[in-house]
Amino acid sequence: MDLRIIQLVDTGLKWWNDACTVSSLCEAEMNPSFMDTVEAYASYLKSVPIKPDVILATGWPVTITIVREALKRIGEKISIVGYPHMTLQEGEKTGVGGVLCLNDADVVFSISKQIDTEIQNSGLSVKTIRVNNGITFPEVSGNRDAVLKERKLLYIGRLVDGKNLSVVFRAMANTKDEWFLRIVGQGELEKTKEEALSFGVLDHVEFCGFKQNPYENTEEFSFCIIPSNYEGFCLVIPEALSRGIPVISTPVGCATEVIRPGENGYLVNVDDSEMLTQILDYVSDGSLPVPKAEICRASVLNYEIEHAFEKWHEAILEAIKICGE
Repeated sequence: MDLRIIQLVDTGLKWWNDACTVSSLCEAEMNPSFMDTVEAYASYLKSVPIKPDVILATGWPVTITIVREALKRIGEKISIVGYPHMTLQEGEKTGVGGVLCLNDADVVFSISKQIDTEIQNSGLSVKTIRVNNGITFPEVSGNRDAVLKERKLLYIGRLVDGKNLSVVFRAMANTKDEWFLRIVGQGELEKTKEEALSFGVLDHVEFCGFKQNPYENTEEFSFCIIPSNYEGFCLVIPEALSRGIPVISTPVGCATEVIRPGENGYLVNVDDSEMLTQILDYVSDGSLPVPKAEICRASVLNYEIEHAFEKWHEAILEAIKICGE
């Protein structure tokens, strides 16, 4: 099977295997419109001597429509597998395509139960196949269960409004005992600092920026925190659990499929700082346990990369079969 990767722009970040052929449609400094992207992809498809049998349109939902429009321009009929990495609600809100874009796909891969439910509730007749993102299961040195946990939270992700870090700051401001938050990620740094300052918790927040290994030196941290309003999958959840770190998350992405409250973490309602404060207070006074590392790791074994590849292989073959019917 030959895999060719076509990306909109070259960001300088290499994320693919050396065996893959990679092309970029536009210059990095460009800000291409929908029509620019359609024309660029149509031109690419016209130029390659061997046309693909299946196109996997990933990332934004609108990517599916871009591919469909490009195929119309060159008069080609090639099967399209949609693979959105965000909820359709988020896509609509941010202007990068929503549920109607899925009409342009022959099959859709859904990476979480949340996205799958959105598709089913949309009334669209498009066929869906569930797939999971895989993680490299790490070797964990030492016994995390033997380390005394402190009142420390770990956040890994972008610093943008949709991640809703303000709800964590608000919760921290109201806990009976002091909690500490480490933030690993880039984005709206000054705005995030101002929010932490407004809640009076800036002195209890550490901003680390981007880290190649965001889980380094986190043995004494009680939880990884995911306060997002929405997520497509949220890879941080199984990643943290695979390192023995329990997770407190809103019910987004894969959270409701993975997190078993009390066993490997806790679920908190979106934008509910009072509920988060209560959970932290109960953990602090011993009413709720900090889940065991061994149980956390065992809970995400099915996300291990080899298992995910097996499922992906099955999904691709099923998609090809559906497209050929």
